[in-house]
Amino acid sequence: MPDIRGVALGALRRPDTGAYLVQRLPGTDDTHFHRFIGGGIEPGEPSDAALEREFREELGAAVDAGPVVCTVENLFEYEGGSHHEFAVVREATFADDSLYDRDRFRGVDGEGDDRFEYEAYWRTLDALRAADAPFFPGGVADALAAEGPVHVVSPPETDAAAGGGTDGD
Repeated sequence: MPDIRGVALGALRRPDTGAYLVQRLPGTDDTHFHRFIGGGIEPGEPSDAALEREFREELGAAVDAGPVVCTVENLFEYEGGSHHEFAVVREATFADDSLYDRDRFRGVDGEGDDRFEYEAYWRTLDALRAADAPFFPGGVADALAAEGPVHVVSPPETDAAAGGGTDGD
């Protein structure tokens, strides 16, 4: 039986432009995709604590996790296998306001042989929808525009149509 994984993702919005901080991650075959920063929820760890931990680990930055924006059942294909994760997307704010002045960030994810570096930058929802690189999980951009928290099911066809996949931690 395949594992179902829980992740926390941060919808961190720049106050002056309304753009969101997204990470650029490698996809398949020389492609890339965008996703909010975050990662796995440890057993017994609430999603707000997981989100704050992930930002510390990946960017070395303290954030305050806010309310839930949406939950996502993310069903996707990656490296020939089917995957299933539940993502809790929460609003987030930097504890240090000076970080909003930065245009780009360097992040580190994973451990050992699975460790990799990524770039993060600000993108508006319109830019993410229009970009040549997909924004995952599918449906999150629309959920951010909705009033109140919503639940999204992102089927594997979303990945296949975009030519990518997600596997960030």
